[in-house]
Amino acid sequence: MSTMGLNGSAEDTPDQSARILIVDDNRINLKKMQMSARALGHDSELAANGSVALDMLANGSFDVVLLDLVMPEMDGFDVLRVLKQNRALSHIPVIVVTALDEQTDSVVKAIELGAEDVLPKNFNPVLLKARLDASLAKKRYRDQEIEYFKRVESLTLAAEVIESGQFSDDKLELDNMASQSDSLGKLAAVFKGMASEIYNRELELRRSLHLIMG
Repeated sequence: MSTMGLNGSAEDTPDQSARILIVDDNRINLKKMQMSARALGHDSELAANGSVALDMLANGSFDVVLLDLVMPEMDGFDVLRVLKQNRALSHIPVIVVTALDEQTDSVVKAIELGAEDVLPKNFNPVLLKARLDASLAKKRYRDQEIEYFKRVESLTLAAEVIESGQFSDDKLELDNMASQSDSLGKLAAVFKGMASEIYNRELELRRSLHLIMG
């Protein structure tokens, strides 16, 4: 699969294994979806209700959620509300798996609450793969975007450090970024080089002043 990177260049992104959280109060449905996910090369964890699902999402790392809507105590709508209001978890795509007709108000409501897609409970493997591939591609792009802006923020902080006169490399915290070969990595390497040069000049100036002052 070929996608466009954040730096504007084409990237090859082959299909990758994902970690999926499957949420359903019916044990048979859970096992069916788990077997289907496994057949597609994905790992999965199971949650028998919405409350357990939210705990697992808060304490684990998942790439996508397959979510039943009709469950006792905490239904799929409640899970969607909580999930999409949580900044740390809101980027995880949710595919609603339901026996309800795709045109019903319930399915429309799920989409409005932030569900990425809808899958019928009597799905076939080809449809499941298509839904998962589409959702995972979007998430991977969002993950790249989040990481990109984190790196931009690190460069901004490094520029502030240099401007403040604190030039030592350890205060810039750019070693990892500067080792990467993309445009931000090259910029980080330039920042490190500038900081080292300025820092060494400052040390030399201080030595010269010390000698002059005797």
